[in-house]
Amino acid sequence: MNLEWKKRLTNPWFWVGLVGVVLTATGANPEMLTSWQVLCDEVKALFANPYLLATAFLAVLGVLTDPTTKGISDEKKNQ
Repeated sequence: MNLEWKKRLTNPWFWVGLVGVVLTATGANPEMLTSWQVLCDEVKALFANPYLLATAFLAVLGVLTDPTTKGISDEKKNQ
């Protein structure tokens, strides 16, 4: 794992952004978080819906991709 990934994983704002885009992409609403049973049902519904699953994947990919490089990999730095 390169240094850039380690920086991301230890930054709390990375996780805030990641959770935010996943919740948005899946169409989450406050009613989903009222009980564990409701949450489990909603997660099952997410995996049963290819469109929501694809949008969640694209949202996560958007957060993980380094916008300063070509493609989806991080810049390779000499260390």
